[in-house]
Amino acid sequence: MQTRPTVRILFFDPRGRLLLMRAHDPDVGDESGRISDTSYWFTIGGGIEPGETPADAALREIAEETGHTRFRLGPPVWYRECVLTVKGEKRLFEETFFLAWTEESDLSSENWTALERAVIKDMKWWNMDELMTSGETIYPLCIRDHLPPILEGEYPAALLTIGL
Repeated sequence: MQTRPTVRILFFDPRGRLLLMRAHDPDVGDESGRISDTSYWFTIGGGIEPGETPADAALREIAEETGHTRFRLGPPVWYRECVLTVKGEKRLFEETFFLAWTEESDLSSENWTALERAVIKDMKWWNMDELMTSGETIYPLCIRDHLPPILEGEYPAALLTIGL
């Protein structure tokens, strides 16, 4: 099984809202290979390129996916592993979640790849009430459990391993 080191970013705007993307990719399924027929929300981020540190990848991904170049990157706080089926092949995603804050709320898709343009349907800043009460599928599924301490400024001393 191929392994893909990945960064995800908990990216907050000046109003304390979390940026999430909504996508549907017919080439990506769960571990069993089942592909959802509905879209889902997830944090921004992506693969760590050869020679990059996770922090370098987080900086690059924020700029590419949001257009933001002025922001503050915080510490990594969570780690999770998940297996997804991509074009019929199982891949182990090793995800490190970083915190980041921006003073701007405008977003740009100018630097998106062709694949991102094809599968990403929306980007939205979510306030915490919306996030906590939404019936939408949001990955990681445990985000509602682990986000409140982060919002209170309680960061884990070491990376906290979270579930799906």
